[in-house]
Amino acid sequence: MAVTAGYATRPLAGETVCGDSCGWWRSGGRIVLAVADGLGHGPEAAYASEAALACIANHLDWTCEDLFAECNTVLRDTRGVALAVAIIEPATGLMTVCTVGNIRVLLLCGSKDIRLDGGRGIVGAGYQKLAPEARVLAPGNILAMFSDGLDQFPVLRAFFDQPGVSAQEQAQAILDYCARGDDDASVLIYRHEI
Repeated sequence: MAVTAGYATRPLAGETVCGDSCGWWRSGGRIVLAVADGLGHGPEAAYASEAALACIANHLDWTCEDLFAECNTVLRDTRGVALAVAIIEPATGLMTVCTVGNIRVLLLCGSKDIRLDGGRGIVGAGYQKLAPEARVLAPGNILAMFSDGLDQFPVLRAFFDQPGVSAQEQAQAILDYCARGDDDASVLIYRHEI
């Protein structure tokens, strides 16, 4: 199966680095996707979000719960982050998603949009109990993960109507159109294809 994913980030105007980070990895029989939003802006926020992604990258075979627990420990001396992680098993289509803080996750299934909400807190400073959500993806489903630097749950469907446009181009178009001017912004797109 070809993996179709892409992401885009943009710092707050006047900042040289973005406090949001996105990443995706393929390891064995799974795909791991993550978006981290470091608290505030600038280098310290970027350090926290990049540390979260590095922690995840070093433990790609772990469960969502274990990834969040490890990130919470690793990030204790940072500003902390809002974090979303999705683990997908392409062979079965099973997806597990966990979020803490204001990262938003939207699953587009045919004509239906499903919000996957998470818990409160800050990874690195403590959070409420995780509530992993499991879904079975079908071919053509689209997962969008984005920080609060984008308008809350923007209308995304129009960005996926153009054939031949890559997930990376779609992520950039969403960022360009939906990003607010008063925050760092990030968006990660995953298209489930077989």
